[in-house]
Formats: sequence, structure tokens, C-alpha cells
Amino acid sequence: MTLALVLGALLAAACVVAVALPFLREPDAADDALEAPGELERRQLELAEVRDRALAALKELEFDHRAGTITDEDYRALVGPLRREAAEALRALEPRAGEQAQRPSRARVSNADRGYRGGIEPQPPQPPQTPEPYPPPGELDPPQPPQIPEPYPPPGELDPPQPPAVPEPGPL
Repeated sequence: MTLALVLGALLAAACVVAVALPFLREPDAADDALEAPGELERRQLELAEVRDRALAALKELEFDHRAGTITDEDYRALVGPLRREAAEALRALEPRAGEQAQRPSRARVSNADRGYRGGIEPQPPQPPQTPEPYPPPGELDPPQPPQIPEPYPPPGELDPPQPPAVPEPGPL
């Protein structure tokens, strides 16, 4: 029995060492180097920052206008340039047909390289749908259980209690 315990302890220690060994090694210097972004990636990051700043400024401007801290005239003067800046950045981030062939082929391609801008992917246009007519009244109402009449109470149950009869005082 002691032999089994010793062998079990040795096996457990060997497993711990085998699992911990990759974490205890020093990484190679070549593995730690980050690849510098290319010119295209750098430009896309700059455009994404411009877009994010413009959209955040628009959001804050809209909030301030709704809160009443900015007048209508100031809002109209400020919203146009911010919208133009955001639109220019969004247009510059859109993928172009000729740009696809110029991209360098790498094993690892980021979402920005694929033209994914975040949010919802574009959907094909849907045919117009005619609205369905309203259902007849009561069709969408949930079913009600049938009304069950209450049985009549036994006689005397609903009658109010009568005070005890007190004899009238007679002549003395």
C-alpha cells in the first residue's frame, strides 16, 4: 500500500512539472517582437480614430442640445462639420474594388483589412412587404376560462345574525 502511495505521489509530481514547464521557460526574443503595422493598417487605424472622435463628438453635441445647454443656432453651426468629418472618414474606410488586389497577402488578416467596419453586415435588399390586415376583434385576445356559476349558499348562511331577544320589562 505504501508503494502505491509513493508511486502516486511521484506520478502527480511528474504531471505538475510537465504542465508547469512551458510557463517556467524564458521566451525567445524573436517570439516577443510585435510586427509593426503596415502603411495600409496605419492609415485605417488613423481613419478609425477620426471616425470614432467625430461620432463621439456628434453624440455629445446631440446630448447637450437635448439637455438645453446648447442653443439651436450653435447646434446647427457645429453639427454640419462634425457630420462631414464622420462621413469622410467612413467613406475612406469603405473597401474599394481596386484596393483588394493591392493588399499584401499575409497569413493573418485583420477585420479592418477585410473591410469589416463593425456593427451589422450589409444585407441584400428585401422585397417590399404588404402589411397584413388587422385580425377580427377578439381573435388575438387570450382565451378566457368559462364562467362557473357559484352554487347557492345553504339557507340561513347569508342572513345576518339576529341579536338575542330581550324580554320587555313588565309592570312591577
